[in-house]
Amino acid sequence: MRPSLLVVALLATFVIAIANADDYTAAAPAPSPDAEASPPSPPPEASPPPLAPPPSVTSSPPPPSVTSSPPPSPPPPSVKSSPPPPGWSPVTNVNDKTIQQVGQFAVHTYCLNTGARLVYVNVVSGQTQPYNGGSNYQLVINVAAGVKTVQYSVFVWGILGTTTWQLWSFTPKN
Repeated sequence: MRPSLLVVALLATFVIAIANADDYTAAAPAPSPDAEASPPSPPPEASPPPLAPPPSVTSSPPPPSVTSSPPPSPPPPSVKSSPPPPGWSPVTNVNDKTIQQVGQFAVHTYCLNTGARLVYVNVVSGQTQPYNGGSNYQLVINVAAGVKTVQYSVFVWGILGTTTWQLWSFTPKN
C-alpha cells in the first residue's frame, strides 16, 4: 500500500515546520559571573498597567459620603407605589340578589360542614370590601333554628361569577 500524495505533502510540511522552529527561538546568553543580577527591562512598546480596574456594569453603589446632609425628602404625593386597599363599604340594598346569595351560601356551607339544621331567612345588614381579586362580605343574617329566628354574623370571601368562595366565620350574634 502506497501513501497518498496528500499524506506525503502534510508530512513534509510538518517536518519543515519543526526544522524551522529552531531558527525562531534563540538561546539566551548565559550570564557572566561578574555581572550583577538585574531584572530585564520591559519591551519599549509596553504600556503601564491600569491604576484601577474598569467599573463593571453590575457594580454596587458607592459608599455614603462622610459629609452631613439633610435626609432625603419623601417622594411627592403623586409618586405613590400603590394605593392602600379600599375600606369597607356599607351594603345599601340588603335585598340585592348578590347579597342574598352570599347569605344563602354562608348558611348552606355552615350546615354542610357542621350538620346543623338551619334555614336562611334574610340579610339584615352588611358591608363589602374588594380583596384579592374578589370581595369580602361581612353580613348580619337571620336564620331560622327550629321555631325561633337567630341572628348570625358571617364573614365570606368570594369572586362573583365563579365557584371560588370561602366561608371564614359564622358566629351567633348576641
